[in-house]
Amino acid sequence: MELKLLHLYDDVMNLYGEYANVSVLARFLADLGVDVSVDTLSLYEQQDISGYDFYYMGSGTERKQKLALSQLAKYRDALSDACDAGKVMLFTGNSFELLGDKITDADGREYECLHLAPFETVEGKRRIVGDCIADFDGFADVLVGFINKCSKTYGVEQPLFNLRMGFGNEAVGGTEGFRKNNCFGTHLTGPILVKNPAMLRYIAKLLGAENTDSVSYPFMEKGYETTASELQKRLEAMK
Repeated sequence: MELKLLHLYDDVMNLYGEYANVSVLARFLADLGVDVSVDTLSLYEQQDISGYDFYYMGSGTERKQKLALSQLAKYRDALSDACDAGKVMLFTGNSFELLGDKITDADGREYECLHLAPFETVEGKRRIVGDCIADFDGFADVLVGFINKCSKTYGVEQPLFNLRMGFGNEAVGGTEGFRKNNCFGTHLTGPILVKNPAMLRYIAKLLGAENTDSVSYPFMEKGYETTASELQKRLEAMK
């Protein structure tokens, strides 16, 4: 089995060490016996991005997000086709906002986005920062992560997570992220696939990997258990 992974704009959209999402996925797949290759697309590079099995883009500053959008727009059709074909795609941090219709910044300037789904994002002057506990359909365990954004996202028809703790798309609690077929968007960073071994296995299964429970990384499992336990204690104390 061979899989091709593409990391979009790793040179500018890489806050919070999110390159690790691709690194840990590639390592996990390789440890499962999958032949894996990882390509990157730099900001001003042009290439054919069709034919990949997994697409990833991480988070950047608000300025770099708009810079990435100016270049990503020319790949709109390729990304839309990949999404419609059920390719596995993960956009974390504010890169997920690029999948909607538009972003309005804090000064009222509007930026047309990729139109993969009819939602829009509005930026504000105040940053929204905090830890999160999330439920994901089909998962026995909660997911954990961290959000640092200055925006609210409206009109998501199919959210990704239900939040037990933290700020969602529009307000505290509620729903967070976006999903269309196997395209996932979330503001949760961490990196999310490092902090949540269950999510790592889930993505690997979507990519066709088998026996995903046969490989585990004790440091990740322990880190997840500690984080989930401490955040749950914090949540109980808030009630």
